[in-house]
Amino acid sequence: MSHIEQISHELTWRIRREVLYPGQPLDNIMLPDDENGMHLGLFEDNKLISVLSFFKNDYSIHLRKFATLEPYQRKGYGTELLNYLLEILEVEHYERIWCNARKNASGFYSKFGFEETENSFEKDGHDFVIMEKILKNK
Repeated sequence: MSHIEQISHELTWRIRREVLYPGQPLDNIMLPDDENGMHLGLFEDNKLISVLSFFKNDYSIHLRKFATLEPYQRKGYGTELLNYLLEILEVEHYERIWCNARKNASGFYSKFGFEETENSFEKDGHDFVIMEKILKNK
């Protein structure tokens, strides 16, 4: 049985490294403002399997470092975690959520109403596109 809870930023690092930056030094996966963000973890049978971090700025949320361990991908866990965050944002009346999505993951975000902007870039050998979702509770 899965459950979601707020976690410390340090708990996100192992999954970030394993999924997003395999073999990279820990310094490469830490965000300079990690301690200022909010971090959610999804647990399955008390094992942390999916994480995301988000950073508040007025009425906008920046979603960062969303990762699910490979054996648990494509089983609905990431969907559960993102839906949980979107519910929070609706209750708290945020107007916009955005992320730097890897191009190969843009279809996942599209399922939740995120749209690609015209802004894209390449970093560390990955192609990214900035995606955003305008929330209805302005």
